[in-house]
Amino acid sequence: MAGRKLFSNHGPCRIDVTLFVRAGDDPKDRAGQTDFSLNAGEAQWQDYGNDSNIYLNGISLVAAFDGARIGQQYNVVTRGSRLDDAFNRNNAVDFNFANNTFFLATHQV
Repeated sequence: MAGRKLFSNHGPCRIDVTLFVRAGDDPKDRAGQTDFSLNAGEAQWQDYGNDSNIYLNGISLVAAFDGARIGQQYNVVTRGSRLDDAFNRNNAVDFNFANNTFFLATHQV
């Protein structure tokens, strides 16, 4: 079964999200990407990868807010790192916003 997570946008504007999928278990190997958008206050379940490529390796987000274009990217470089564990041991990702910056939090639902 492919990877599946609940993504929630707690920010003030729409965000465009790209999920980078890992090929196998080595973070240097990529197996493609999944793109989607979330409006402010929206949450949606998102599938990514396939039966053999279930690990999330990175997240990129871009938003236009208050006359600025804001972009952030998170990429796993080492298997078992805090970011790797946050991405792959939880089934929910929250995008929050403060001081003109998005940040993410992961948890189980």
